[in-house]
Amino acid sequence: MSEMSVMKALNLAMFEEMVADEKVICIGEDLGKQGGCWGTFTGLQEKFGENRVLEFPILEAGYTLFSVGAALGGYRPIVEFMFADFVTLGFEGIVDIAAKIRFNSGGVDSCPVTFVLPQGGGGKSGAHHSQSVEAWFANVPGLKIVAPTTPADIRAYYRAAIRDDDPTLFIYQRATMGLTGEVPDVLDEVPSLAKAGKIVKTGADLTVVAYHRALLNAMAAAAQVEEETGKTIEIIDPRVLIPFDKEIVFDSVKKTGRLMVAHEAPERGGFGAQILSWVVENCMKELKAAPVRVAGVNSIIPFGDLEKYLYPSVEDMKAGILKALK
Repeated sequence: MSEMSVMKALNLAMFEEMVADEKVICIGEDLGKQGGCWGTFTGLQEKFGENRVLEFPILEAGYTLFSVGAALGGYRPIVEFMFADFVTLGFEGIVDIAAKIRFNSGGVDSCPVTFVLPQGGGGKSGAHHSQSVEAWFANVPGLKIVAPTTPADIRAYYRAAIRDDDPTLFIYQRATMGLTGEVPDVLDEVPSLAKAGKIVKTGADLTVVAYHRALLNAMAAAAQVEEETGKTIEIIDPRVLIPFDKEIVFDSVKKTGRLMVAHEAPERGGFGAQILSWVVENCMKELKAAPVRVAGVNSIIPFGDLEKYLYPSVEDMKAGILKALK
């Protein structure tokens, strides 16, 4: 095992897949000497050359469509948007073209593109550089959405996304890029995107489902509540949002009888509402109380320190847990 950051895990996953498959290529802005906006592509162009690590101008719509064409030509493109917010400029290529290729071709063609979206707050970057985008795409058939949190899961599920034959959005949170953790020196098996949910902490009184920074804050809040109340809280990291591992959540809720879902995206229309609806539809008899959502404020994101009031803190998570336990 080696200790590494999320940023290093992202770089390692791409390196390993480019070694394993010469058809894996990287597409984006400033991927060469700069190593991408966040440094996650550092060293890849030097190692694999300019024909596999391609630098494009600031033209998201153009390189999105280029990647779809490359995928149809037998390549496996990795496409980085500097900020997830800018994926709006590639929306047509992702939603109207990539997502529909398998269906429209009668299953003859596939579109194995991985769209990499660094999202969320933490950088005090304001309205156009801090949004959470997973719910924008969750309603689009034909797309997969991968959202791991820890360095080990980032490495494993990034590789899984690259290998998948369908267009996949790989979403990570910029605020956690410095998060460190143990990562296996060798990944014995690249995981499947199906049944990806993981119980990161066992408990008997409440089920919490959270991802990205919300997961980290929920874990901190759960520790405080357990110490103060004696209750135990089970926490699930879904790791993959589409396809979602429903059964691991259902089994947990049937045991605990209570549910809280948490994410940093705005509450209105957030993916947490989808999780909650699945649970209510399938576990209504086992629920002892109404499920609780803890999410971002339904507001435009301001610059500077004001952004901290829009995202759920440890204190917000604690309040949500206590409400769910009533």
